[in-house]
Amino acid sequence: MVPVALLLSAAPAGLALAFPGVVPPPAAAVTETDAGWRQDGNGPGRAGYQPVTPYLTTGSAIRLGTVWTAPASRPEEQVGGAVVADGTLLRSSGGPTGQIRRYDAVTGADLGPVLDVPGRWFGRLAAPPAGRRAGLLVESQTYDAVSGNLLQRHLSAYTTGGEAVWDVLLPDEVSGGYTVAGDVVLRAAGTTLTASRLTDGTTAWTAPLDGEAGLHPPVADAGLALQTFETAGGTGLAAFDLRTGTRVWRQDVSGPWLIAAGGVAYTTGTGGVCAYTAADGARRWCDTTTLRDPRSATTDGQTLMVFDAHGHAAGFGAGDGKVRWTRDWGAAGAEVSTSYWSPVNGGGVLYGVVYQFLLRDGAPVHRTELLALDAADGTVLTRQDLAFDALHGAEPLLLSGDHVYFAALEKLIALGVR
Repeated sequence: MVPVALLLSAAPAGLALAFPGVVPPPAAAVTETDAGWRQDGNGPGRAGYQPVTPYLTTGSAIRLGTVWTAPASRPEEQVGGAVVADGTLLRSSGGPTGQIRRYDAVTGADLGPVLDVPGRWFGRLAAPPAGRRAGLLVESQTYDAVSGNLLQRHLSAYTTGGEAVWDVLLPDEVSGGYTVAGDVVLRAAGTTLTASRLTDGTTAWTAPLDGEAGLHPPVADAGLALQTFETAGGTGLAAFDLRTGTRVWRQDVSGPWLIAAGGVAYTTGTGGVCAYTAADGARRWCDTTTLRDPRSATTDGQTLMVFDAHGHAAGFGAGDGKVRWTRDWGAAGAEVSTSYWSPVNGGGVLYGVVYQFLLRDGAPVHRTELLALDAADGTVLTRQDLAFDALHGAEPLLLSGDHVYFAALEKLIALGVR
């Protein structure tokens, strides 16, 4: 039997695939149909939705477990990012030499490096849609070999074979990363949102923000670039024409965490879980009581699923904000139960990486798990200890075909049905 991930990778882009007994995604859902995962959040809206998971459903997720790992292979190396494209998983890493390495997405077989760049520390990775000469994008940093001080930040494009296409220097300001949206790459740093052309890295436009974007990346939906920012009075969200950078609207919102899908922008934060029409910023609904300090979210177009900072998760109707379920997943007596990572969903299952800190007989216990919940009612399907020791809180979680991947700093972890 040919692994499903390989079958899916052979399908033409945009082709809707049908599998016996598999319910298609809702019409209002995110429109991506690629079985890969080409950037953080799997699309310009960063909604974290995978429409193609034929063998990874609520019925099979209870048997989820680690099927292979790929540890960082060189001294001082850390995994930086990961994407799945055309049946291949690509992993970026940093250390004395920056590297992008390929693995068979199903078996984990090491297929060797795409490129090695001395002196670069590779981080976030993206694989734009097929047919672009810039087939790989990666952020990197260079450091002084003696002092260890940061020298420069770069955003670079390469072909899928590792040939350099372009390289641009980035401002040395706080940024949450970049988002590929059509023909441009969006990146906010400090108080400026920049759109760079995917073809050559040149600046298409820049737009001022009314505050600091911080570690929250831009998203794109409905022909608009969307960016949250922090001000002295709270959190704002601004929308810009994706082609020209012209500001279309600005709105005060509930928090800085942002995703978008189907013409709706969703924000989460201390002000609650809220939805806004992408076209004009009008508030559609807002829930301020169900979760305490809601953080990252994901949606399939029907349900908005959110983790908070205190061991809880909830599902809201994407259209009306009605609470469909709540779940307390934290361990009893835990000092900390939270999630520092963006969740993903597909096949009727919500996946989130969660962290807990407990004291047991006076001894500290740290545990990081992959949590799988039924997207319909929040039932815990399984929780798997990911067994890694180092974290920084922004490592990517991916869902592709019949595997879930987590790019921990010290190793890449692949989970599948066992």
